[in-house]
Amino acid sequence: MTTALSQGLTLAWRSLVPLKNSPGQLAGMLFQPVFMIVIFVYLFGGAAGGHRDQAVLYMLPGVLTQVALMATIGTGMNLATDIGNGVFDRFRTMPIARSAPLAGRVLADMLTLLITMAMSMLVGYAVGFRVRTDPLSALAGIGLVLLLAMALSWGSAWIGLVAKSVTSMQGISTAVLLPLTFGSSAFIPATDLPGWLTWWMGVNPVSHLAGALRGLMVGGLYASDVWITLGWTAALFVLFVPLALRAYTRRVR
Repeated sequence: MTTALSQGLTLAWRSLVPLKNSPGQLAGMLFQPVFMIVIFVYLFGGAAGGHRDQAVLYMLPGVLTQVALMATIGTGMNLATDIGNGVFDRFRTMPIARSAPLAGRVLADMLTLLITMAMSMLVGYAVGFRVRTDPLSALAGIGLVLLLAMALSWGSAWIGLVAKSVTSMQGISTAVLLPLTFGSSAFIPATDLPGWLTWWMGVNPVSHLAGALRGLMVGGLYASDVWITLGWTAALFVLFVPLALRAYTRRVR
């Protein structure tokens, strides 16, 4: 177990090193939240009450949620790229744990996601967002988002391993995540929408994640959202970790 963890950390570092030679990727990682906050707070802020100060309190947790979920697509894309480049053929000849390449990729993506979320918080602070609970609650909210994102990254890894190409992997993941993120209460309160869409938002796990993060950062009732999010996280881990490991074994056999 310790050996597999150390190997995973080594491969995570291997996945991060190329970023220093990819200024475009770094710029996208840092400035994506800037554009999203500007768009949702300044252009769509009226949906959360019409005043920018209230809009940023409601929407920044939604932006953090969407940034985290959409970032998980990168896990599958990077794995699909590595397969196409023959990197996994080299891993097959190395005496490493079967889970190490996948765990390394997921850990690397979680670290870059943490940097993106930190940038989102800085931009949110600049436009008026303030944590109204306490630092520990806010950190717990960030941890909850990262935990669900990690679970989804294993799902993304599975898709990346079974997809025929990087393009098909990206298309499948986007088709799944876009309805979940934009069909949630991350940006628009469910009470402002028709009944059938309100029902969908109520069962959508992204709504519960955004609600939990909003409660932990801004205040309000959030206990049920936290437990539901933890339940979804556990279910995703149980489902996708074995699937991803099995798909990886088949690809490198």
